[in-house]
Amino acid sequence: MTVPISTTAARGKALPGGIYCPSISFFKPTAAQELDLDTYTKHMEFLAKAGVHGVVVLGSTAEAVALTRDERKQLIRVSKETFAAIGNPGAIIAGTGSAQSTQEAIELSAEAASAGAEFALILPPSYYPGAMTPAAIQEFFEDVADASPIPVIIYSYPAVSSGIVMDTDLVRRLAKHPNIVGIKHTDHEVGRIAREASIKSYGSPFTIVGGASDYLLGALAVGGKGAITGMANVTPRVIAKAYELYEAGQHAEAVELAGLISRSEWALGKGGILGTKYGIQWSNSYPSSAALARKPLPLVPESTKQNIEQELAEIVALEHQLEKDGYVGLGLGAHKATTNGKLNGKADLLDTIKQKVAAL
Repeated sequence: MTVPISTTAARGKALPGGIYCPSISFFKPTAAQELDLDTYTKHMEFLAKAGVHGVVVLGSTAEAVALTRDERKQLIRVSKETFAAIGNPGAIIAGTGSAQSTQEAIELSAEAASAGAEFALILPPSYYPGAMTPAAIQEFFEDVADASPIPVIIYSYPAVSSGIVMDTDLVRRLAKHPNIVGIKHTDHEVGRIAREASIKSYGSPFTIVGGASDYLLGALAVGGKGAITGMANVTPRVIAKAYELYEAGQHAEAVELAGLISRSEWALGKGGILGTKYGIQWSNSYPSSAALARKPLPLVPESTKQNIEQELAEIVALEHQLEKDGYVGLGLGAHKATTNGKLNGKADLLDTIKQKVAAL
């Protein structure tokens, strides 16, 4: 079965609420550290079958700054192909915000759209932070949104943007643009989520999500619509379950899960990108090379490995139990695959995706 890749996405399309996973990238244990598309496809299959509402490809968790433009397009295509093959209609969001100029951000967004991405997640340029006034940031996002063939999601992440903070007043102005459809708050400020969500209409769709799951319920309580969370790489079903329990009004049960999620995400985050990659490799029993970050980043310390295995044991066991019980998140819902990783029962999913990527 050939899964078509759309080259024209809907401008101004709303981002549905839910749980999204910013996937990591995997590299082969060779001198050149080429992309390991085998493991990447397996991970996309894992996430799609878990029922997340979509994935972010090429975000900060994916080491996007260390990827070539060709590699970026490959990962978008594999993500799109795999989700479609499983039957998960979730959104494919591409991080295109590593650009330091308006023109490059437009080009990266157009390339992402041609590879199959439906949304562009964009950071403000930050190499010259002193020059990036609120007016300059507003002009940047509006210019990119005017030209981008896919909707733009603002990425608020001061820690990787030279400390640039886009305040609520700026966000409210940007939200009025018809092709700026949401914001990811990796500034982790629930108060900001509350202020921005309190506006009932910006004139066009604008979805506000948190940038982690350890305050998922807090974000939902003040009007946020979900989270884009790296923890979903490890336990997507647990997080989807907490989200669904809260949305269904089962708050006590949701809070119980939220505490476990928060403790676990805190432990995972202590290891940074190296710890996150190890947590994903360990919890999914991927090859040991799956924990490798692209050089010059070093190997994950043994102490970090031990801490993650100890602190995440409970939540990983729960994830495996939910999978065994057949639980899937609402992102898959009625589209739940019945082919068990087969395309029309004829070809193995991994082999099929590999063949398509090789043909690019």
